[in-house]
Amino acid sequence: MADQINIYDTRTMLAAVEQMIPTHTFLRDTFFPNSITFRSEHVDVDYFKGRRKMAPFVSPRKTGQVMDRSGYEAQSFKPPLIKPQRIITGEDLHHRSPGEQVYSRRSPQRRAAEMIARDIEDLDDAITRRVEWMIAQVLFTGKVNVKGDGVDAVLDFGFTNMETLSGTDKWDNYANTDGQYETDPMGYLKEKRREVTRKSGVSPNRVIMASDVVTTFVNHPKVRQTLDTRRVTLGQINPDLLPDGVTYIGSLSELGMDIYSYDEWYFDEDEGIEKPMVPDGTVMLGSSNARSSLLYGAVTLTDRNTNGFVTYESERVPDSWIQKDPPARILQMNSRPVPVPHEIDSWFVATVI
Repeated sequence: MADQINIYDTRTMLAAVEQMIPTHTFLRDTFFPNSITFRSEHVDVDYFKGRRKMAPFVSPRKTGQVMDRSGYEAQSFKPPLIKPQRIITGEDLHHRSPGEQVYSRRSPQRRAAEMIARDIEDLDDAITRRVEWMIAQVLFTGKVNVKGDGVDAVLDFGFTNMETLSGTDKWDNYANTDGQYETDPMGYLKEKRREVTRKSGVSPNRVIMASDVVTTFVNHPKVRQTLDTRRVTLGQINPDLLPDGVTYIGSLSELGMDIYSYDEWYFDEDEGIEKPMVPDGTVMLGSSNARSSLLYGAVTLTDRNTNGFVTYESERVPDSWIQKDPPARILQMNSRPVPVPHEIDSWFVATVI
């Protein structure tokens, strides 16, 4: 008789997780598309600020000159453990599932398998949202504040390419009393793109705007005037709704940048309110070609067959066990992610309104 498959076994669930189609998220897919898993709980985090050294001239009679490597910072970091849970009780298995017929003859075992599949997907989505939040924190603040049950740490990358406009420099300050334009958003984007390119050697090709910034930008008289007089060079601003809360605003061909807005929120448990992933009033210039990695530390679990420990190298590691009092089965999804931007000067963030 063939061995029966234990649907609650970690390896069985892990195989199912690895076959799942990943949920697409805008910031991760655009700026952190490369994932790397480690065999240890610690990951090697390295990042640097670029310098443009030229090779030296040397006489044919002289030996070659040694060039110093550009300085970089490296540290070993233990990513925080994310482990959301779901509980399955005997009562859950004897009630019909959503969409199941009222007089269904579906067995509790089949309901358990279907419930496990749905819960794995839900827990995976919850971790995906947390990862997207971590990436948003890195991009818009340069650091990740890790606060939770028994953990309080900050991973700071030393990001300094930030600016807050005030007074007459703010983009919503259209014109003065003489009718002259006080601000020039197009000129500002061009200036900051050149500044980022000079500092990092990476040219931004994406502009991410908060929704309120988009409204100010597309209605700004200076922007509209520039587009009217140089439309062939700059391209058109044509809003086009895309999936996952992303709106493509248009392409600025002269600057080589596409403009997007991203309407996605997260629940801030400290303040008890929802907040946007892209902070209000904010614009970011970044590059999809900048070097970055989404690192995952290994997860160590107890092996209930051997009473020992097993370490798994994976982005997601499911686990399940029986609780006797009150009787229930616990399903838990484990992950140790940390987004790392290797080129710190390759993007710029500004509060413009």
